[in-house]
Amino acid sequence: MPHSARTDGLILGLLEKWNGEVELLSIAANQNESVQMIEEAAKARAIPRVLIDARHVVADKYDAMTTPHVFVLDREGLLRYRGAVDDITFRRREATQFFLREAVESLLKGRVLELNETPAYGCTIVREI
Repeated sequence: MPHSARTDGLILGLLEKWNGEVELLSIAANQNESVQMIEEAAKARAIPRVLIDARHVVADKYDAMTTPHVFVLDREGLLRYRGAVDDITFRRREATQFFLREAVESLLKGRVLELNETPAYGCTIVREI
């Protein structure tokens, strides 16, 4: 299963668990993906809404480098976590840490995050074609 499809399913499951307390803004920033390709992928992965950032305005603002690359903002809009969804990499095939879940659940409980950044893992965002 492609990394983004795997993480999409994980994130959608977490959103259900968080019961409306968390909002997902899924952003497509690959310049080589057409609107039709994005819509088809979103439908196939059951992603309710995908914002298109073809000029990389948002990706550049947050220094997004890969897909997926997650950013957790608190209720005041402050960036509290950036990086990978979990610790799966090319060499580690099974997750042992779920960074996104840990970050969001700490914020929901009013706790300070122990970890606020990890290296993102995924395919590089295509900025030029």
